[in-house]
Amino acid sequence: MNVPFAEIPKTGSHYAVSDDAWLAETGLLRIAPVAAELNLQCKGESRAEVEGFLRTAVRLTCDRCLNDYDFTVDATFHLVLEVPDEADWKVKELECTAADFDVVQVDEPIADLEDILRQQLYLSLPIKQVCSPDCQGLCPHCGADLNCGGCTCSSEEAKNSPFAALAALKKIK
Repeated sequence: MNVPFAEIPKTGSHYAVSDDAWLAETGLLRIAPVAAELNLQCKGESRAEVEGFLRTAVRLTCDRCLNDYDFTVDATFHLVLEVPDEADWKVKELECTAADFDVVQVDEPIADLEDILRQQLYLSLPIKQVCSPDCQGLCPHCGADLNCGGCTCSSEEAKNSPFAALAALKKIK
């Protein structure tokens, strides 16, 4: 849903989103209903403020053991959408403040609500997707899931490794 800045009333506008059509473009599997609310406030012809929250749950794949797990998304956000003027495109020395990190440069004075929700979803995902902090992952030699039990190759292969001498030096210190 695209909302032009000029159509945002002076008192602001409120949007409740329960449709998940925008989520299909992310490639993530949704496992809980989507609940999102956005409040738009016009701050001039070329500036709008967006506040809101996004709640849902998605299925992710663990980077260590490759098993699927459920991740709950509960994000609140505050953004300022701004159409830059000619002076912004000139080369100049900039000093950024913390408030500048919430400013999103847009090409047109239009708030694309679905794109904002998609971005907030991606920003709320963990950088390292791990099913649990104590996940042991897969054996590097045989590929066995170490969370389900040990494997026999790990101890034998470690002794024959060219790096076994380095491990022994580390134990001495």
